[in-house]
Amino acid sequence: MRNLLSASLAVFTTAFLFSSLVSCGPKAVPDVLVESVTLNQSSISLEVEGTALLSATVSPSNATDKTVKWSSSNASVAKVENGTVTAVAEGTATITANAGGKSASCQVTVQPKTVLVVGNVAIIPAEGGTVAVDVQYNVEYAVEVEVPAQSWIHYVGTRAVQSGSLLFQVDPNSGAARTGTVTVKSEKTASVTLVFKQEEKKVPLESQIKPVLMKIYDAMDGPNWLPDKQWDLSKPLNEWPNVKWNAYTGELGLFFSGVGLKGQIPDCFDELVDCLKYIVIQKEPGVTGTLPPSIGRLKKLDRLTLIETSMSSLPDIFQDLPLVVVQIWRNTSMTGPLPESLGSSPSLGNLEITGNAFTGKIPDSWAQCGTALEIDEEHMDTKVPDSFVSSPDADYLINMFIYPASHETTPRVVGNYDIPAYWTRKGANDLVTGEPIPYKDIISKNKVTVLLNWATWCSNSKVLVPILKRMYEKYHDDGLEIIAAFNADSSTQDSGKPLKDVILERGYDQWYNFNLWDLTVLEWSMWCCGTPSAVLVDSNGFILRSDRTNVSDPSRNRFGFNTAVELIPILEDIFGPLEEEEEYSSTDYSQDGKVLTLQKATVGKGINVVFMGDAYTDRDMGAYGVYETLMRHSMEQFFAIEPYKSFRNRFNVYAVKAVSKNGKTGQGYSTAFSSEATYGTIATGDIEKCYEYALKVPDITDDKNLIIGVLVNSASGRGICSMSESRQSGVAFYGSVGNDPEAFGNTIRHELGGHGFAFLEDEYVTSQDAVPQSYIDNRNLMYQKYGWYSNVDFTNDPSKVKWSAFLSDERYKDEVGVFEGGSLYQKGVYRPSDNSMMRDNFEYYNAPSRLAIYKRIMELSGESYSFQKFLQYDAVNRAKVSSGIRPPLKAAANRPVEYSAPPVIVP
Repeated sequence: MRNLLSASLAVFTTAFLFSSLVSCGPKAVPDVLVESVTLNQSSISLEVEGTALLSATVSPSNATDKTVKWSSSNASVAKVENGTVTAVAEGTATITANAGGKSASCQVTVQPKTVLVVGNVAIIPAEGGTVAVDVQYNVEYAVEVEVPAQSWIHYVGTRAVQSGSLLFQVDPNSGAARTGTVTVKSEKTASVTLVFKQEEKKVPLESQIKPVLMKIYDAMDGPNWLPDKQWDLSKPLNEWPNVKWNAYTGELGLFFSGVGLKGQIPDCFDELVDCLKYIVIQKEPGVTGTLPPSIGRLKKLDRLTLIETSMSSLPDIFQDLPLVVVQIWRNTSMTGPLPESLGSSPSLGNLEITGNAFTGKIPDSWAQCGTALEIDEEHMDTKVPDSFVSSPDADYLINMFIYPASHETTPRVVGNYDIPAYWTRKGANDLVTGEPIPYKDIISKNKVTVLLNWATWCSNSKVLVPILKRMYEKYHDDGLEIIAAFNADSSTQDSGKPLKDVILERGYDQWYNFNLWDLTVLEWSMWCCGTPSAVLVDSNGFILRSDRTNVSDPSRNRFGFNTAVELIPILEDIFGPLEEEEEYSSTDYSQDGKVLTLQKATVGKGINVVFMGDAYTDRDMGAYGVYETLMRHSMEQFFAIEPYKSFRNRFNVYAVKAVSKNGKTGQGYSTAFSSEATYGTIATGDIEKCYEYALKVPDITDDKNLIIGVLVNSASGRGICSMSESRQSGVAFYGSVGNDPEAFGNTIRHELGGHGFAFLEDEYVTSQDAVPQSYIDNRNLMYQKYGWYSNVDFTNDPSKVKWSAFLSDERYKDEVGVFEGGSLYQKGVYRPSDNSMMRDNFEYYNAPSRLAIYKRIMELSGESYSFQKFLQYDAVNRAKVSSGIRPPLKAAANRPVEYSAPPVIVP
């Protein structure tokens, strides 16, 4: 420690005794400088006593002049008596003695006496904790803990500069009593040894614990718990089910899951305050009431879990608990306010409140929990707490609240303040470079950053991301950046290719990419929802636009846009148009109506498929030019998956060239089939003209059982199909997505393969209402007359539903079921699988849809059909899809297929 003279003397008082003694010379005294003087054959000497007084005595005692003077600007005279001067001393002073007319003086420099005083250590309880030892000092010192004790005694420091306490942290003692020494050393004073004595661990005895637990057992219907979960007093405690007991450490845990508890938790925990570490009660609907007050006195309770009980509330008793993990999930009877003290533990690592029935506001103090907090309560105040907005963790807390992981539909209300977008605290590594993505740097350097969630298996992503790529290439230098979360499953649906290769093949390595599944489920929900989805942020990281629909934002209207349809138009509003208007008109129509034979059937009668395009000009019609290439791509996409893949040899495939005046659709443009496509919509064109062009094929003599696909030149990827009752034919229109076959392939398979050929129904939902009876009657009639809509039904009876044969077949147990929602309505209509080509454009038709396709192929090929033959063929599909439906988080979160519209029924 620094030797601060003035400060030391302000704390400690140092005394000196000055006396006139007969001696042979001055007496050497540490810290005091003395000059010898002669007075009546006597010398003056100075010595330190350390009692805070300075005395000067004149000799001989019979001297007539006993005047003694102490002069110093830093000293004050206290009294004069019998020739003695008493004063508080500091610094350098002059001592003058006068006797018998004679005078003698000397200069004295007074330095402080070194001081190091250390108090004693009291007996330390077994629980350990912080130990304070009083100390006074004015010298430098060091604290050394003996080596054997360093594992449990830890020197922390002092609380003050010159006096206060030496602080030590002592670990809990789990064994016998122990002793350790600590030495406080200084070069200027003797060392001080402290002896630390810690009591032995006081471990409760089984005989003390068992009676307390039996109070719980008796109060909560223990005799009627599951037979293998009941407690037996005759057995050792560590053999009791649902009890974790460590006799050595004296720690106790209670874990109940589906045991059969009934009634309220008794107030008997005072006798367990020193040993109970955790309480877990889950899947116990018989538990009622609330937590008793004695739980709030448990000194060691670090985990509390209450899941799926019938408890009614949470009391405010958590102020003094050392909680680390708290999980309050799906207790649907648990109402009332959230307790203020629940978030007060400084050790809290997880506070999860989800799916209960709490009401009111989130306590403001809970903002201090930061990223440890997770709340998903639909019935609470929907306004974002002010403490969340002002918190250093605002990006996490606000997004956690407005983007609940369970996708609750109750709107969250935000005010007129900036909302930072969320970026995971642990960061994410780029899939291509392997380097951490510098989120803050990226955001600050760009005008707009798109936080994107996409997937290769998502048809909407296949449409959107190629367009976004063109937007990025055009406007990246103007401040457009993308951080994309690749929503990949275990195989990426790309033949198991590494994610890096998938990114590189598509040219998406121009921007930043990471694996969405490196995030937690909560982080996933705060990042983006469904595929594709996006959040646009400005250079400060604040949200400009978000596609989340459960946020009420009347002041700024930042939320609720449709990524699949509106992202590109929004970016065009900010940066400019993706494509410049092209004013070109065809002049050469010589290729119009020319027929190309793309494939001839080699088995059966031959099923006719005709492809044609709209909004393609004469410049696209050259041999093997854009038009012909796209028609061949369309054919390949149609046959890309089963059952069409296996039965491709039964189809005749043709293309008919159609020269349009303009290469764009919409108002002011003229095209061959008068179709119209935008980012948000696609409309059917001139259907009769499509049949007219199809009949230009010499081998097609009538329009019965025809399949016609019309590729519309546009950036859109939406589709729509016209299903003809009299012709039993279908005409499907679908956007070309900038002539990208990977992007428009699933739309071909959905519209042409699903609706146009097999007359399947949509399995997605656009209305949360129950299906009207008139709608049911119409669908049932078309099924009875033509076999249409075989992939939906209006009963959930497994023995009566249209696909009951699959439900009774063990081979389809993991693929086929009865799922409510389909045919546009949520209630009263059922589909055979969670997802499929007809629901979310997934890369497979479900089994009943495959059956409908197979049956129609056999009929039009001139062969007999049987269910058994289908089962033999379908072995190739069972191996691929029997692993079940894609996990819910990878689905589109109950959203309809954005690039498909319900089919139009025509005569």
